[in-house]
Amino acid sequence: LALGVILANGLADGLNPCALSTLVFFMSLLAVAKVRGRDLLLMGISYCLASFLTYLALGFGLLRVIHTFRGYPLIRELIDIGLFVMVVVLAFLSFRDAWRYKRTGNPASVTLQIPDRFKMAIHSIMRGGVGAGSMALGGFGIGLAVTVLESVCTGQMYLPTLVLVVESGAEKGRALAYLLTYNLMFILPLVAVFILAYLGLRTETLLRWSKSNVVISKVFLGSLFLLVAALLMLLR
Repeated sequence: LALGVILANGLADGLNPCALSTLVFFMSLLAVAKVRGRDLLLMGISYCLASFLTYLALGFGLLRVIHTFRGYPLIRELIDIGLFVMVVVLAFLSFRDAWRYKRTGNPASVTLQIPDRFKMAIHSIMRGGVGAGSMALGGFGIGLAVTVLESVCTGQMYLPTLVLVVESGAEKGRALAYLLTYNLMFILPLVAVFILAYLGLRTETLLRWSKSNVVISKVFLGSLFLLVAALLMLLR
């Protein structure tokens, strides 16, 4: 059950509209800059590697903090209650976002998304990285910075999943294995998009696919949030 939840949550995090919207902008930027072939491959590999390592480092740090707080019963109780409430609220907002987007088709109607000032920072970083002299270094720098900024949205699934890992009683080695698995699933959509782009995927096709899957991904996320909430209660 633990492995299944890790796999599903990691993939859902990677398919989160927050991450997909950023990826669509990045791919459109690369298309306009005529980055293709070997350069696109270098950019994609370095971007995915940076995203993986950065998110992994964030997760490792969170695991250390969560483990530390588990030694204080009162703090542990407060965290468990607060996290349960947060996950239930996130589930409600995800379902509401799905309903609103289905009804209006307007991205502005979505509540759970990257704040505008973070989007502007991400777009600025991407433009600077694409214009850098080295595709590999530019891609790595973009991946590192963007992953940190995106975490304000993608971290909504990451944090409760890590708490579940600790609550399940997984020893250090297994907890790290779960963390690696989660992050591999998280970057799987990134890797797939870059491979498809290298093979000729058009940005317009990716954009249409992204828009058509907002409702499905939001319902999927909402369902997983409810599952996480149930597991948090069961493991107490």
